[in-house]
Amino acid sequence: MSKEIKNITNSKILLKNGELLNVVNGKKSKKDILIQNGKIVEIGKIDENQNYDIIDCNKKIITQSFIDIHTHLKVPGIGDQETLSSGANAALAGGYSKICVMPDTNPITDNPELIKFIINESRNLPVDLHPIGAITKQLKGVDIAEIGLMINSGAIAISDANMPIMNSQVVRYAMEYAKMFNVPFINNPQNLDLVNKGVMNESTISNTLGLSGNPTIAETVMVYRDLEIANFISGKIHIPNITCKESIDIIDSFKNKNTDVTCEVTPHHLFFTDSDLETYDTNLKISPPFRDEKNRESLINAIKNGLIDCIASSHNPVRFDDKDKDFYHADYGVISLESAFAVTNTILRKHNVETKQILNLFSLNPSKIMNLSLCDMKIGSDAELVIIDPNKEWIFTKDDILSKSHNSPFINQKLKGKIDFTINKTFLFG
Repeated sequence: MSKEIKNITNSKILLKNGELLNVVNGKKSKKDILIQNGKIVEIGKIDENQNYDIIDCNKKIITQSFIDIHTHLKVPGIGDQETLSSGANAALAGGYSKICVMPDTNPITDNPELIKFIINESRNLPVDLHPIGAITKQLKGVDIAEIGLMINSGAIAISDANMPIMNSQVVRYAMEYAKMFNVPFINNPQNLDLVNKGVMNESTISNTLGLSGNPTIAETVMVYRDLEIANFISGKIHIPNITCKESIDIIDSFKNKNTDVTCEVTPHHLFFTDSDLETYDTNLKISPPFRDEKNRESLINAIKNGLIDCIASSHNPVRFDDKDKDFYHADYGVISLESAFAVTNTILRKHNVETKQILNLFSLNPSKIMNLSLCDMKIGSDAELVIIDPNKEWIFTKDDILSKSHNSPFINQKLKGKIDFTINKTFLFG
């Protein structure tokens, strides 16, 4: 089969010779799976039939498809960066069946009507879209949005996307609202006063390149403030975009206080460091920025010991014209849905992280953070599955990008571990 997305409503798909890995119970088994109309209809040793479309899964893993808890689709909007369809296709290609979409849209997703719009528009897409409602009106950090109404309409969490909320009282009130509905409060951990105009990590390298720096304290000051508030009110908080050791240490100390806190890291922060910016490649311009090698190693170690809960793509499509500028004026952002698993697998396997733990970062743990269900992997359950070749070495190219934008720093990078097929609803990528 060529790599494309197909509707398999009238097909019987037989997954043959694969190793089933159920992340919910951790069990492995060598079984075949028969899928019809988006449902698992048989599991076990299944004889081939001329009416079946057979996928040979020999030496491959069949497991629950992924959940991304941090995707920017920019829709509603003009649609020249991404559309709901292109974003959903990119997600399916990356092994995802569910993505949680940030509210930095046009208009801003700060009301129940737009929450319902996104959910309704996703019904015929190959992945499920779970909107995250804005914390404040127009993402301005001042007036709290219609949080209760948005959650009742289907919002999965609340966040002001990449706009940090500087007003601590607003953070407290919003976190208390979120607590009432048992959804995560998510605030970008960047203190804008300390970020100032920094476009990369503040270091000797930023001085050498002549680029203004964003120091790690811009992150840690905000992480500490938000966790103090969460601990004080017994709130539920998820911290995105962790980049440095000091943030990990702070989060660890609050977890030890039994604060209800989870956190994420992106694949690109595991892969790149600030030294990679010596080429001034604007596809590496991202907020928060890539830190140094010491901090990158700290992120990897925090994954190994369980302090970092999940991998989030932070997929952020940007038009070519908005990246094709000098480093100061180029937009921030990296697309990541199609490459997230392979990038993460490439790095973590080098550090002896087991495949099962890597898969938990993409499916089991995100499902717990966002209170979303996973496929049961039993007869009668929805077929939300991904087939992975964990050892395949390959080159990521533009042909692997289904997003409408192409602002990926991974083009022409050699990666290990490939998503061969994703099945969700009645759609198959592969």
